Amino acid sequence: MITGEQVYLPAFQSGQARLTLDGSEFHHLIRVRRFKINTEIWVVNGLGTAALARIESIGSESLDLKILQEESGRGELLGEIILAVANLKGDHLNLVVEKATELGVHQIIPLLTDHTIKKGINQNRLERIAISAMKQSRRSFLPRVHEITPFEKVGSGYPTALHLFCHATDIAKDILEIKGRISTTRQVVLWIGPEGDWSKDEIDFASVSDYTFTGLGPRRLRAETAAIHAVGLVSTLLQDPA
Repeated sequence: MITGEQVYLPAFQSGQARLTLDGSEFHHLIRVRRFKINTEIWVVNGLGTAALARIESIGSESLDLKILQEESGRGELLGEIILAVANLKGDHLNLVVEKATELGVHQIIPLLTDHTIKKGINQNRLERIAISAMKQSRRSFLPRVHEITPFEKVGSGYPTALHLFCHATDIAKDILEIKGRISTTRQVVLWIGPEGDWSKDEIDFASVSDYTFTGLGPRRLRAETAAIHAVGLVSTLLQDPA
């Protein structure tokens, strides 16, 4: 029986014929879900490799799996999305990490901007949220959640990427206006500012760096909504260029 259940096993390597599963994943499958021998599940390593596997035996603390077939890039996009989002107040960044992971993002960089109010993050919690969202959405790649990073440090990176700087100005282009550029690129950096918006210095930096100023529609969006909406739009274009 194929259940569609997906487990995360970072030790899993391409080419393995059998695997052993223990710890929290074993507990969830056997103690919570009550899976039996011959049940088929998906195993991912978070690096892009997925395998359909059958439960062959169940012990008191672990179970044995037989690999039936292997896939590379299961559930992944044609290009890479890097979300550089200003750290948000409260638990709003938790929501962004969860939904951005479901939508296919590859890296999430919490930014320390001039107008950032909250200066720290719980990186371990964010990583756990990303793992759960990867499993739920049936992806095979686990996004990297970076430490909180100063704006200028991220700005000097990713020189070959297409940088979409989300900021409502007269020169801002709607994402759908540049869908051709997006769908043919291999790496897109999405920039989402804080609740208090970007500072003049940050806007000037994006301008001289030749970032593409991007609008997200006529409505004023909360930062977390803007991040999820932008990732969703770009994800659609990288998933189906036509």
